[in-house]
Amino acid sequence: MKNLKMTAFAALAFMLASSCHFGRHTTIVETGDNYRLRIEYAGAIHFNYDGTAISNISRGGYVKYERNDETLEAKNDGHGGVSYELYDNGEQVNPQIEGKAFIARAVRVMLQKNHRPNWK
Repeated sequence: MKNLKMTAFAALAFMLASSCHFGRHTTIVETGDNYRLRIEYAGAIHFNYDGTAISNISRGGYVKYERNDETLEAKNDGHGGVSYELYDNGEQVNPQIEGKAFIARAVRVMLQKNHRPNWK
């Protein structure tokens, strides 16, 4: 019985320690006259060298970015890439077409607000 409890405790400890965003959750909020910025992320977030896109997000991690009427949500796509959902004034934006400039603007703001970016 004692062995079973120790095994269960070890398994639980391993799951918690290996959780992708265990202890890594950050929220940044700035507001002012006609301005609102909210950046929330969990997990390991890596940016490309150009500072124009998110190159990788750890499994279970995510990024939520809101700046006035623009919204970006990004997460690990399960295949080593990043999936994006973009909205401008409530209208969905295609990340592959007009969304590239949108993503680049958002990433530049995120990098300005984060003092220790991860580059990959």
